[in-house]
Amino acid sequence: MKNKKNRTSLVSKRILVYLSIMASLLISLNGFSQNKDKKELTANDYHLWSSLRAGQLSESGKWMSFALYYDSGNDTLFVKSTIATTLYNFPGASKGAFIGDKWFSAMSRKGELLITDLSTTKQQTVEQVVSYDLRVGTTDIIFMKKKSDEKKQLEIKNVESGNSLVLNNVENYWYNSKADAVAYTTKSEKSTTLSLLNLSDKTTTLIASTTEGFDYSDTVWQHSGNSIAFLQQPLDDEKKTARTSVGYYSIDGHKLYTFNPAQHDDFPTDMEVISSSFEKLSISDDGSRIFFGMEKTTAPIDPLQTQIWNADDKFLYPVKVNNDNWNKIAKVAVWWPQQNRFSPITDNEFPKMMLSGDQKYAFIYNPATYEPQENRDAPLDIYILNLETGERKLVLQNQSTGGGTSISIFEKHIAYFKNKDWWIYDITRGLHRNLTKELGVFFSDNESDWPEEASPFGNPAWIQADNTLLVYDKYDIWSIALDGSSARRLTKGRENKTTYRIAPQSPQLYDKMNYDGGYKIMYQPSERLVLKTEALEHKGYCFWDKKNGVQPLLDKKMHTSRLLAGQNNDCYVYQEENYNFPPRLLFKQNSNSKEKVLFQSNPQHFKYNWGRSKLISYTNSKGTILNGVLFYPANYNSQIKYPMIVHLYEKQSKELYKYVNPSQNNPTGFNISNFTSNGYFVFLPDIVYEIENPGPSAVDCVVSATKKVIDSESIDRSRIGLTGHSYGGYETDYIITQTDMFAAAVAGAAITDFVNGYLWVVPGYGIPNFYHYEFGQLRIGKSLYEDYPAYLRNSPLYHADKVNTPLLSWAGDQDGQVDHNQTIEFYLALRRLGKINTMLLYPRANHVLMEKKHQEDLTQRIEQWFDYYLKGNKKPEWL
Repeated sequence: MKNKKNRTSLVSKRILVYLSIMASLLISLNGFSQNKDKKELTANDYHLWSSLRAGQLSESGKWMSFALYYDSGNDTLFVKSTIATTLYNFPGASKGAFIGDKWFSAMSRKGELLITDLSTTKQQTVEQVVSYDLRVGTTDIIFMKKKSDEKKQLEIKNVESGNSLVLNNVENYWYNSKADAVAYTTKSEKSTTLSLLNLSDKTTTLIASTTEGFDYSDTVWQHSGNSIAFLQQPLDDEKKTARTSVGYYSIDGHKLYTFNPAQHDDFPTDMEVISSSFEKLSISDDGSRIFFGMEKTTAPIDPLQTQIWNADDKFLYPVKVNNDNWNKIAKVAVWWPQQNRFSPITDNEFPKMMLSGDQKYAFIYNPATYEPQENRDAPLDIYILNLETGERKLVLQNQSTGGGTSISIFEKHIAYFKNKDWWIYDITRGLHRNLTKELGVFFSDNESDWPEEASPFGNPAWIQADNTLLVYDKYDIWSIALDGSSARRLTKGRENKTTYRIAPQSPQLYDKMNYDGGYKIMYQPSERLVLKTEALEHKGYCFWDKKNGVQPLLDKKMHTSRLLAGQNNDCYVYQEENYNFPPRLLFKQNSNSKEKVLFQSNPQHFKYNWGRSKLISYTNSKGTILNGVLFYPANYNSQIKYPMIVHLYEKQSKELYKYVNPSQNNPTGFNISNFTSNGYFVFLPDIVYEIENPGPSAVDCVVSATKKVIDSESIDRSRIGLTGHSYGGYETDYIITQTDMFAAAVAGAAITDFVNGYLWVVPGYGIPNFYHYEFGQLRIGKSLYEDYPAYLRNSPLYHADKVNTPLLSWAGDQDGQVDHNQTIEFYLALRRLGKINTMLLYPRANHVLMEKKHQEDLTQRIEQWFDYYLKGNKKPEWL
């Protein structure tokens, strides 16, 4: 009887929807003339839209590069004059770069190097180019190309004069701007040669030569350009009689050193020299030490062998067999070429490492020390190893790995975050110093609603000569002396709730890999920093330098991004957008000049009816004031009652000014502009959580927010849809078990059963999923056995009998983040209960859909689902 009642109620709802739509049509026809010159957007028009991405400014800022990316793949690279109307386009090209202020280079899809004279429009095309570099400070371009006989050729070409230097039979090359030189290999039938070409005088030096059975690879430069290191590898050696060796060549000393494992009795006979992403061949800054990887040859795992899972194992069986007590994990060693001395740094006791800033020490640790445990990553005991003496000492005990441990890139310090403060360890003195305890502000989020201790806001950089550390609090940037003598707040964001963060100006300024850690950005005291500013309704940029402090640049009620400042003058370019205004590039000759539009993307936007966005404030039942973003339907008419889609995922108010291209290619099937163009309101409410009650918290916030919007806007309360993906999918499924406010819902990759999810192995990491519930986003804060009722209380599955909302659920059957069986479980529960549910399961798909055919399919089905239940459209055949 209950199921029959539900279906009868649904029919009544559809009649009401139909009557509401007919009334809306009559009103809209009367008001149609207000936007008669604009078109209605349909799916047939989506292909016109592109995504804009700023590229580079030329040296003096006379030219700007940028690219447009289309769903179809018909991307285009552009170069635009900042002082005139000249515009160049390079369809399908990539890897664009300016050569001085006059030339531009790029690679076509066909492997052609395109070199354009921007002053004359003359273009040179070089076919079959494998790779290229620009010689810094000159108009030379270095490139390697294939010839008709498949052999390779290295050419150094001056684009101004047209003169070239050509080297034949080159296999590979490595350019270094500080040395102004190229290391390269050539190959003949009987030998392989590694040579050095000095680009300033075009002289060539032979570094090494070997027989036909060997090759040179993984060549790396010393940072200063004074030396190079490389591997000499046997090509085919089935009998394993030859071994990989390391070469080191000092350019100033004109001397080659070789590390041959066979000549070192202490080198393990079952290991070989390697270079990989985490065991990278590298040279210390002073050139006295070479670091390289060592790897043991191991037999493959027999997939038919019995799996033994012991409860007290450090790791779960899949990780345990892959590690084999760290035997299968590559190690790192150090070699002193002048003394021909070698020493392992990592081993099975301490398999992970980071180097100190001067590369004379290593910080070593074992991730298994505190395993097994419940969190995603165990804390670490970190030891300092003196590479010269082999002395080892414990410096950090039980250090949280989520706490932002970082290694300085100068002198001898390690910065780490512990007990809500930033600390420094001085290697020379062996002292720890708390740098922030007296500053009176939090450097981690004291308002976090996650069960675990909050991570720090960040340690983005160091200022080298000043010996100062830069750290973030919630709003501001602080400069703190490493000796604790001073601490200065560089910005004043706390006063007006504006967040300041450093915006690095080139990829080279981002964190760099340091084996199992990372080096932080290093700035000089005289450098001007570009800072990104963000408040609730204002976004912008400013400059900061030591002499002038903060210098305002721009502050707008727009989304601003990708600011690039000129290298040799005060000019800059940036991108801005709003929900109802597509992205454009703006240029300013200096801070005081009037801004100029360089390029407007998606000009067709202005031919179509479009929506707008608005910040909404609301209060939940706990009295907490929260925000949300409301997007209005295109061609909005206040006399019409519209349907609305509520989209969920924690806090989304930062989406206020984001422009959204209409598209069928959506990894989670949801697109705001598709819906607003189809006559929907779209609402994105912020949600805050109470530990142990994530589900009820979501219900409280979402219902409160939705009621607020319905009461203040022209929305039909009987035609509200709900949707979310991942954690938003969980929120969606849980909410429809607690309220009938929503007429239809869509949940993707949702967590539905906390008990089952808690006892799941995360495939990508090979770890138990305990952490997700006890410490992470699921926010229970206790184990399943400490608070079993909370796991049941917050699981949609155990409340499925209360669902009266038609639900479309979907998942990828290869999801490595949320078990797709969670979606199947909820489907089976609703099926058993006679509820309305359709499930879509996508083959070979992960947590989000990457195949375009899947993206289009899901997008269309979600829109058809809501159109049927909220607008009374014809029932799709697949239903």
